Amino acid sequence: MACWLTAWAMTLVGCSADALPEDTGGGKGGAVNAECYINLQIVGNSQAKTRATFSDQATAAENAVYDGILCVFEGATESTATLKTAVAIDQLINNPGSTANSQSLNITQRLADGTRNYSNNLYVLALLNTTSTGFSIGGTNKNELYFNGSSKTNNTISQIQALTINSVGSTDKHVGLFMSNAPQSGYIMPEVNTDLTTGYLFDTEAAAAKASNRRLTINVERAAARVKVTNAASNVTSFSLDGDNTRHATVHKMTWALHNYNTQCYAIRNGSTAADNWATSITGTGIPISFVNTGTDAFDLYQQHSYKDGDDVYIAENTTTTANDQTQVFVEVQLKEGSFLLGDCYRYNFGETTIFFTSAAKFIQYCKTEWTSTFARWNSEYLQSKSAEEIFKYPSLSINANGSVTVTLTNDSFNTDEKNALAGLSNTLSGTLRGYHDGKMYFHYKINHDATHGVGVVRNNAYNLTFTNVPGIGDPVPTPIINN
Repeated sequence: MACWLTAWAMTLVGCSADALPEDTGGGKGGAVNAECYINLQIVGNSQAKTRATFSDQATAAENAVYDGILCVFEGATESTATLKTAVAIDQLINNPGSTANSQSLNITQRLADGTRNYSNNLYVLALLNTTSTGFSIGGTNKNELYFNGSSKTNNTISQIQALTINSVGSTDKHVGLFMSNAPQSGYIMPEVNTDLTTGYLFDTEAAAAKASNRRLTINVERAAARVKVTNAASNVTSFSLDGDNTRHATVHKMTWALHNYNTQCYAIRNGSTAADNWATSITGTGIPISFVNTGTDAFDLYQQHSYKDGDDVYIAENTTTTANDQTQVFVEVQLKEGSFLLGDCYRYNFGETTIFFTSAAKFIQYCKTEWTSTFARWNSEYLQSKSAEEIFKYPSLSINANGSVTVTLTNDSFNTDEKNALAGLSNTLSGTLRGYHDGKMYFHYKINHDATHGVGVVRNNAYNLTFTNVPGIGDPVPTPIINN
């Protein structure tokens, strides 16, 4: 295969802080203060060990965190715990973007008053870069989580998990890629131990900041998956030009686009643990979406959907098993010969013969050469006595939107029977051709997540395709892989 598509993990490496012998703070059964602080370390989720060799360090822009919401759930177990409060992470708001080059975030955060009064276990959920997600803080005391204007107080983690996020964010300044808790050790939310001597809650901000040995670590992951296509192809040796084995094209430029990609995702990874590195994606009408509109000009008409060599594109996960809905990459290759771009080209295929013609004139010249030995026997006796110059006196070739070609042959000196036979020959020749505008051809690939899971796009992963060479004559229009 001329092109390899692999999944590389987008990771952040967390740094362990040195323990300090500090033990300040209250908990269940201790003094109940209105103020309550927690010492947090937020780090990116590491990739499963089975795929560690594919580690792809995240960029500073992908690491950047500009805002955040910390949610506290209470309950006997994670599955039954309900959302009680939510607060904006102050240090991110006061100094947005300051962590763009960091590999982890150490934050001392005030929680809602009364947090330590809860009698059950506490669980924590971090939502980061929420600008484009619909999450916000509101309510009378400004400590309720809202989603698209609706309060989520008393929701369970599964109800929050199932919320549909309309955007995974971007790497633009003060926006960032949306992140939330990653599966870790079989659970999503870390439990907050409020015991007096070993808990994570403190009376003061200073006490919490000093107790680095009692820092709660929350692993987060991006809802986005990164897709990148890089061109490494130059000389085209897989086919020749105009049937001349000494002439070959080179790649002028490569662009690419996505077909069947999700723009929506769950608020938290659904149906996965860190070990299996998989997820369940949103399905429904219009999801996934595609820009393709059968036609060679799709890349030109929809520039916002086509990308240059090496561009990074961020999309939501798509793990559907329905073949026709799986995410695909279209690669557009524009060819040239020497220093000259190719114009409209034609692929001729008849029997075992396949030739890539660089112009209509080259194809017609081939037809004239082959007339007496091959083409004359295609038609009725009315044309067999005609010369190649008479048959191909006034030819025209027209490339249709779907890449098919209409060949028209005319000669006003022919009688009615001869004209009808000439029309028949035109139709026959049309069926042997496919047309390529401006020397552009297309190749398509499904994204293969890994050997275990097969085709699929998973959040917090990077999929890097390297187009190493032109494997043959491609399609004249972007054509999805169907049922394969």
